Amino acid sequence: MSTPLTIGILGAGPVTQAIHLPTLAQMPELWRVGKVMDVNPQVADIVAARCGAEGVTDAAAVIEDPSIDAVAICSPHVFHAEQLIAAARAGKRAALVEKPLAVSRAQAEEVGRIVAESGMTVLVGTMHWYDPGFRAGLAAWEAEGAPATRIRSAIFVPPNAQFVNAATEEAFPSPPPPAAPPAEQPPEFQRERLRQTILGLAIHHVPLLRRFYPELGEVVEARRHPPFGYSVLMRRGDQIAELLAVMPGQWPPSWSFEAANAERRLNVDFGPSYISAGSGRATLSDARGSRGFSHADNGYAAQWRHLHDVVTRGVPLDTPFDVAVEDLAFALDLADAAARVMEIVE
Repeated sequence: MSTPLTIGILGAGPVTQAIHLPTLAQMPELWRVGKVMDVNPQVADIVAARCGAEGVTDAAAVIEDPSIDAVAICSPHVFHAEQLIAAARAGKRAALVEKPLAVSRAQAEEVGRIVAESGMTVLVGTMHWYDPGFRAGLAAWEAEGAPATRIRSAIFVPPNAQFVNAATEEAFPSPPPPAAPPAEQPPEFQRERLRQTILGLAIHHVPLLRRFYPELGEVVEARRHPPFGYSVLMRRGDQIAELLAVMPGQWPPSWSFEAANAERRLNVDFGPSYISAGSGRATLSDARGSRGFSHADNGYAAQWRHLHDVVTRGVPLDTPFDVAVEDLAFALDLADAAARVMEIVE
C-alpha cells in the first residue's frame, strides 16, 4: 500500500465539514489531512481536531508547509486564484479548487500560465461531472445515435443547512441568510443579482452542458426568480438548452440533467450534495427500452480518487486546465448575456 498524500485545506466552512472531510475519511489509504485553515481560529481548531490535523488561521501556513503535498481550496471565490498561484509557486503537487476556478477569464488565464510553469495538477471540483452514474450514462449516449437537440438542467434546493445538519454537526453554524430584498429593485441590481446567481448555481452543470451544447449561441430569454433563482433559455442551431434553478424553498431537493433528441433521452437525477449516498441515477431511454446506471461512489469521492491517481500514477487529468478555463469563460459569458436580456421586474 502506498503512503497517503498529505492535504491541507483552505477554508473550513460547511462544504469542508459536511462533504470533503467525510469523503476523505473514507479513503485513508489515499489521503491524510495535515492542516485545516480558517480565519476563525475556533472553527479551524474544532474542524482540524475531527481529522487529527492542525488548525491554523493563515493560508500561508498551509501553502508554504513542505509536508503538505496538495491543497483543497474551499475559501470564498475571490481567493481561489491567488491561493492557486501561491500553491503553484510553493511547489505543491496538486490542488482541488472549488467552483468557480476564478472570478474572471483574465484571472483564470493568469493562473493557467503559472500552473503550467510549475507543473501542479489542478482539478476543479465540479462533482457532477465526475459522478460515475452520469459518466456511465454519458458513455452509453455517446456510443450511438445523433446529438441532443434539447438539454435541460434543473436545480431545486431547500436551505443548505438542512443537509449540513444531516451530514455533520457544524462548527459555529453559519447565520441564516438575510431576508430576500423586495422585488422592486433598480434594474442594475436585478441584473447583477441574476448574474451572481447563475455563477453560483449554473456553474455546477456547465461541464455537463458543454458536452452536449459546446458553444453559448443565443440567450433567448432570462428571468430572475427571487430569492435566489433563474430560468434561462438558449438556442444554438437546432439545439435548445434550458437552465432552471431556485433556492431556498420548501420542496424536496432535486438536481437533474437531461439531454434528448427525437430518438433518445438521457436523464440523470443527482442526490443531495451534502449526503453521501452513491452516485446519481442515469437512465438512457430509446425505442428498445430503458437502461439504468449508478455506482457506490458519488462525484466527490470519484474526483478525490481521480486526483490521487493523476498525482501518483500519472493518469491523465480528466479535465485539462485549458478546458476548465473554457468552462469558466462559458459560465461568465452566459451570466453576462442573461443579465443583458433579462426581464426586469417593475
